[in-house]
Amino acid sequence: MPTTTTTSQASAAASAAAPRAPAGKAVIYLRVSTMRQATKGGEAEGCSIPAQRAACHQKAKDLGLDVVEEFVDAGQSARSADRPELHAMLSRIKQGDISTLIVHKSDRLARSLEDHVAIVGSLKKKGVALVSCMEIMDADTPSGILTQGIMAAFNEFYSSNLSFEAKKGMRQKAQNGGTPGKVPIGYLNITSSEGGKDIRTVAVDEERA
Repeated sequence: MPTTTTTSQASAAASAAAPRAPAGKAVIYLRVSTMRQATKGGEAEGCSIPAQRAACHQKAKDLGLDVVEEFVDAGQSARSADRPELHAMLSRIKQGDISTLIVHKSDRLARSLEDHVAIVGSLKKKGVALVSCMEIMDADTPSGILTQGIMAAFNEFYSSNLSFEAKKGMRQKAQNGGTPGKVPIGYLNITSSEGGKDIRTVAVDEERA
């Protein structure tokens, strides 16, 4: 008589087959997209990096994990996986003694669905769990894997849509006679106040035009 395998049994078998690193050691990955964020408020690391760090260390404490190293990409966009500290972190994980990677949010790790899948795949090969301070990152159940995929897809959508809207705004500004960002040599950015509102225009620099 053939043996019937239930879904729960299959899940348990899959979990048992997956390699697991020794529990207890964790690494933290922190990131901000721009150098302006990295130095905001006159602080050496701005405001976001320290806030992410505090949340990640608290998460590690709650889980009973020992943070052995942290990796910080300051001024690095997550739309690309070509980030020095990300590569350094993945190389550290290959040593095989790390059980958990902690991030503040999944979008700190990647804003590309393709990169997210590749990074999570490399973590799984070493038995490393991905933990987010702000999201549930359960990769051991079908529903958890689905949720993680949806979050990764949304992160990519948010980044792409933000870029699209920014370009649209800059294009409209140019059509209205303005200049996105600082004007080139020979022109001046002029800010005046009218009716309590700041009016930004461009004028010819009489000395250098």
